[in-house]
Amino acid sequence: MTKNMVKQDINSLENPFWFQDETLAERSEDGFVWKNSNGYIFRAGYKPPVKTDVIFLLYLLMQSQRQNWTDELRMTRYQIIKECGLNINNVWYDRLEDCLKRWEMTRIEYSGSFYDGKNYQTMHFGVIDYWSIEKETKNLRIRFSPEYLLMVKNTAFYRFLNFDQVKALRSPLATRLYEILIKTFQGRDSWEIDAVKLAEKIPMAEKYPAHIVLKIQPAINRINRSTDLKIDLQIRKKSRGETILIFEKQRSEPKANKEKPAVSPVTTVGKPSQPELPLARPELAKTKLNGWTKPIDPELQKLLKLLPSERQSQKSLQEAIYKAFNRHGFEYVAWNIKYANKHAKGNYPAYLLKAIKEDYGQALREEEEVNALAVRDRAQAQKKHLSIKQQQQNQEVKDTELAQVYIAELSEEARLELEEVALTSLPPIMRARIEKAGRKSISFQAILRGLALKKLSQEKHLVAALEPTE
Repeated sequence: MTKNMVKQDINSLENPFWFQDETLAERSEDGFVWKNSNGYIFRAGYKPPVKTDVIFLLYLLMQSQRQNWTDELRMTRYQIIKECGLNINNVWYDRLEDCLKRWEMTRIEYSGSFYDGKNYQTMHFGVIDYWSIEKETKNLRIRFSPEYLLMVKNTAFYRFLNFDQVKALRSPLATRLYEILIKTFQGRDSWEIDAVKLAEKIPMAEKYPAHIVLKIQPAINRINRSTDLKIDLQIRKKSRGETILIFEKQRSEPKANKEKPAVSPVTTVGKPSQPELPLARPELAKTKLNGWTKPIDPELQKLLKLLPSERQSQKSLQEAIYKAFNRHGFEYVAWNIKYANKHAKGNYPAYLLKAIKEDYGQALREEEEVNALAVRDRAQAQKKHLSIKQQQQNQEVKDTELAQVYIAELSEEARLELEEVALTSLPPIMRARIEKAGRKSISFQAILRGLALKKLSQEKHLVAALEPTE
């Protein structure tokens, strides 16, 4: 086991200890309650924890575990923020204190729903009982709730989480899905669940299967890249609009059976040594450029063309993109270049390299996928609207033709009677205008057609009523 493994009770992975919606959390300063039908209740007297808060909590649990499960920790804010991979500044100092306040105000309730591996128990506990900042040193003193800490320590129904891998996920949805999957794939290699039920379990704001699947697939891709858990996702449509998600755990092959990837050396000019890199397309020819060997690969050329024009010939960026392309593939690098093009200010190369390393582009990809779905939905709605409108227009043409035929087939006496009925239904001023125009106005003819259709309808109902029933 690596030193950065954190023991976590499976009940805490199955049921949400924290929530994805940071906007909702910020609006819930006066409290928040979430419950499910299984007897699990989450109560926050302050803002509910989000992904940042669970990263801090896992780090503190890991420190307690390293110190023989002590319930009281003393450490610097600098240490916590640095080890959690965040920037050392006042913003994160304040956010850490806000995190401790959130966990202090959180209570968990299991009403006959806490599974200990044998039975279901009723348990109520907090997470953090106390925290303070020493006036002189600014060091933190944090005391866990003894009931919470003992629950994690003594549970026989648990999994170990790799803290570094959880940090690397970055995406709130991928992190929460990882918690559920790491718990679910204990003793099994396959799991099926209805898309809507999974969204409720996470929980997600999305309510429709198409929207849920659109978010789940990128989260699975991120889990596969960032953790040891490798999952294949398949989708099966059922009747009545149901969508079943099938998660299959990939079995790793024994090392002896694994084939070594093809590696081609990359030579340099003027440098004593250069690490070998696997080529994305080893069969393709290579040309030398600015002291390094660059493969002639159409996809790599496309990636370089995504760079700002003034950066496309920059040797350091070409090499970085080449390495990332071979390691992660075209789509991964392309989205991170697009992200850097959109957000970089100042030092573009440094920003792009960090984006590639941390996969910032995944968020942009997910956003554009959601936007594409929204555009598709709007297009479908517009198409449906136009179809309904066309149907209405076709019906109006058909009704006009029926009315005209009906009127044309009336006797002179019947037609005059119909006109009189139409005139008496109008206000005196309009009646005078129509009489002056000789009853030939377009508006009067439309009124006549309306009356004709009404009479046709009445006659159809009369015929239907007089027909003998079987």
